[in-house]
Amino acid sequence: MNRFFKLSAVVAAVVVAAPAFAAASMDANLELDTKYGNEQNGVKRGISQGGRVEFNVAGKAGGANGFVAGRASLLLQKTGGAATDDMWGQIGTSFADVKFGRFEAVELFAVGKDVYVEDDNGMNHARTNELRGRFGSSPAHLALTVNAAPGVSFELGLVETKAVGEIKGVRPNVTFAAGPLSVKLGMESGRTNGATAAADVKFTGFGGVVSMPIAGGSVNLNFAQRTDKPAGGDLKHTAFGVMAIFGPAGFAYINDKDETAPGVSSKQNTIYAAYSLPLFATGATITPAFSYSKSKQDAGDGAASGVAVRVNYAF
Repeated sequence: MNRFFKLSAVVAAVVVAAPAFAAASMDANLELDTKYGNEQNGVKRGISQGGRVEFNVAGKAGGANGFVAGRASLLLQKTGGAATDDMWGQIGTSFADVKFGRFEAVELFAVGKDVYVEDDNGMNHARTNELRGRFGSSPAHLALTVNAAPGVSFELGLVETKAVGEIKGVRPNVTFAAGPLSVKLGMESGRTNGATAAADVKFTGFGGVVSMPIAGGSVNLNFAQRTDKPAGGDLKHTAFGVMAIFGPAGFAYINDKDETAPGVSSKQNTIYAAYSLPLFATGATITPAFSYSKSKQDAGDGAASGVAVRVNYAF
């Protein structure tokens, strides 16, 4: 609770001092979710609610020949707590730059309008995002981006930590874009720190997403693969997804296959849909969403489903 009040005081101080740094941009938004879950795996059905107010401060100075930029995002949560979302700095030119701090790198498994995705039994899915970012307090994260040519960029992410249970490694990826068509490909190689070097668990993975315009909307085709290497033998995880957005509507299908032991796999199929509606003439939106997930596992088949309503309002 003390942390909440301290962070709230920081926000108040920033607002009061705003005229002193008019070059910075500030904005805030509310996101509130009300969900009804109907899980069929021994978990009771019922309603839950979550949400946060996000307060953002960002700034940039300089130009193509050299710039410095930064961003900080404070989350005041419905739980009564507070947290940090983004908190990063960036230095570079129009050709290359380095970003460091707390942030998310390029997304290699784009999930589209993911207002509500009910996952059955918490399976260990591959998304090529183990090293994407927004880590805890210990890991150091930086990403070098090189804009090699119009529509072509390369990003190299580095994560390093000594903390037990945290991950570290490298994550290179490349983006090709031509108008509304884009292709992103990448891989990651790292390890989860154990109490000793012998207890480290290595992992490698690769994935990509193709985004293309179709019938006035856009479609993402995703693929991801990861291999975990614990002492008991390698475990492979694969995922394929199709996501489509047409105006205010979003739809998706995801197929996951996860090894729980060498040669023993669990499968899961997930569908979800969402549709955003204007809330009066305020600029706010209300988005009803639906999700259904079905799995086949050694312990028995399972399913999970639910509906949600999300309210978004930018102050």
